[in-house]
Amino acid sequence: MFDDEIDVPVAATAGVARRLLESSEIAEDALVYEHREGQLAMMDAVERALRNDRHLFVEAGTGTGKTLAYLLPALLSGKKVVVSTATLALEEQIFTKDLPIAKAIAEAQGVPVRAALMKGLSNYVCKRRLSEALASAASPALLRLATWERESDTGDKSEAGFLAEDDPTFGLIASSSDTRIGVECKYYDACHVTRMRRDAERANLVVVSHHLFLADLALRAGPRGDFASVIPPYDAVVFDEAQRLEGIATDFFGVRVTSARLDALLRDAEGTLTIVASKSPKFLVDLEAMQRLVEQGRLVAKVLFTELGKVSPGSGDKRPLAPNDLSPSLLAAAERVDLALSGISAVCARAEAEEAEELLARRAEDMRADLREVLLGSRTARYADGPGDANLGRVAWVESRERSVALGASPVDLSRTLRNMLFDRISTVICTSATLATAHPDGSVGFEFARARLGAPPDAEELVVPSPFDYAKNAAFFVPRDLPDPQAPTYEAKATDMLVELIDVTRGGAFVLCTSNRMMKAFAKSLRARTRYRVLLQGEAPKKLLLSTFRAKRDAVLVATASFWEGVDVPGDALRLVVLDKIPFAVPTDPVVVARCRIIEESGGNPFVEYSVPEAAIVLKQGFGRLIRTDKDRGIVALLDPRARTKGYGRRLLAGLPPARRCDSLDDVRAFYADVTGATHTSAEADTTLV
Repeated sequence: MFDDEIDVPVAATAGVARRLLESSEIAEDALVYEHREGQLAMMDAVERALRNDRHLFVEAGTGTGKTLAYLLPALLSGKKVVVSTATLALEEQIFTKDLPIAKAIAEAQGVPVRAALMKGLSNYVCKRRLSEALASAASPALLRLATWERESDTGDKSEAGFLAEDDPTFGLIASSSDTRIGVECKYYDACHVTRMRRDAERANLVVVSHHLFLADLALRAGPRGDFASVIPPYDAVVFDEAQRLEGIATDFFGVRVTSARLDALLRDAEGTLTIVASKSPKFLVDLEAMQRLVEQGRLVAKVLFTELGKVSPGSGDKRPLAPNDLSPSLLAAAERVDLALSGISAVCARAEAEEAEELLARRAEDMRADLREVLLGSRTARYADGPGDANLGRVAWVESRERSVALGASPVDLSRTLRNMLFDRISTVICTSATLATAHPDGSVGFEFARARLGAPPDAEELVVPSPFDYAKNAAFFVPRDLPDPQAPTYEAKATDMLVELIDVTRGGAFVLCTSNRMMKAFAKSLRARTRYRVLLQGEAPKKLLLSTFRAKRDAVLVATASFWEGVDVPGDALRLVVLDKIPFAVPTDPVVVARCRIIEESGGNPFVEYSVPEAAIVLKQGFGRLIRTDKDRGIVALLDPRARTKGYGRRLLAGLPPARRCDSLDDVRAFYADVTGATHTSAEADTTLV
């Protein structure tokens, strides 16, 4: 419970909220959609879960107003509630756009609201690292950041609008778990992270990211328990975009060693010892030793990551790391990296070491442990391809891209971990999203898949709230009958022809969402040669710039992959067509996917039916959801994959999609678009969305 108990009857909060929302007391801009039955039903369910200490799963279709539907009961509940979401953009949207509306409603009832925003450490300037960076090499960008930081109350990177999105300078001075010293740091009281945490302690609602929430869970599960927490004690948590939780937890609870991580450690080691030696000449010997170790570390790291690149040569996908991949040359390179890290740890752990040096020693030892876990695990066949190995908990992998190589190990099944650390520890866990339920063979929908993946108890309450938008009138869903199977050699050419025809129908204004980088690049190349519309390609510019250009052009075509399938909001007539190239099944060779499917198979289940199909259904629904964002939006969603019609699992995939008008041919699509274009709102009309 937060400080200063609030005297509001908890059982009455939903009723209060309903009366306020249905009255004229609320400003018109708080609710822009006149039918709110779904929003109120969700509000009731959230209020009951908070009051009765129950877990709740809610799918709230686009336009429901789900953010307000959980924020208002949370603020009126008398409990301290954490709201966790998948992305930084949504975290900021909730805090700056949605929360003020809920706060105004709560305060109108005499309920004081104190809210705090907690971002990951890397979003904040570390005053100690800034001081060290200025002492070693003050570039113009660094000097400008230092001037900005002195005037900033938060030290939050998002406020440094002058900094280019891909500028690496901020990374040199950002806080992190690897570089944060704690109360021993001389900057502790003035630290931006310290201030952020103090604000969170005083708040009754705290907005965080899934990653930060998981970091807090991991610390609480450690030997120090709640004393080591990141987030102040709380009573309940709401996961918005809950469909992302398992994937983020898989990355968080795994081990990852990259060339960038090792480079950062070597750079910080040299910089810290340079500053220490400048204060006391007696440490010049240590500095000389460190410089030799850093040079050696960079050389052996290059050899190690070159050897790892041979295991997975530039595919861009994760590949299982099996025992026969560990060649003598790779193991020798790993041992030399281990020796360099051991030397750095020894130099930094001397008796007179400062806090920054002790931290570097811990970082070096952590990296040694991570390397050993992955490589030793593979060497002893703990993560190999033999029967039953996946049940041991982790799968090792290597990932090679054009400019980077990563080595890691990921957990296979997180259900027991999340059950113990989350659902059994917190009295109320609310999971919500526009895409969380999946269809059963009989066409009904439920949360069995989401509950099982997250380890939620079977008695968790459930609610499906359909979107209030009129999809049957305003949206068409087109699955062509005459395209070949995606594995056929003629598929790409035929799909491209169909894509050009569809873009011609809507005269641009299209998202083309692909399931692979190869198809994305192929489509973009063909479209640039065959259409008159500007084609924007993911990766050629920062995501924000691509989206702002797309919105401004109003007839552009944006070709992208996974990061644009969800969390992208383009309301209005700038987006009139969404094309999905294939059913978004997970990469079948991904080591984690392989291991998860193996566990299901060994327990007597069908991994395709029990894992692959429901996973793809959720992603497909996310892609579909890019089109209709307000009650004024109109357009077409096309899935260029005939398997949705011809395969038995197609019915389950399509059953969970919104009830848009089904089209069988391009003629049907043209007829639908001709029907709705007269009703399509113009660019002069204001675009509004629900909270």
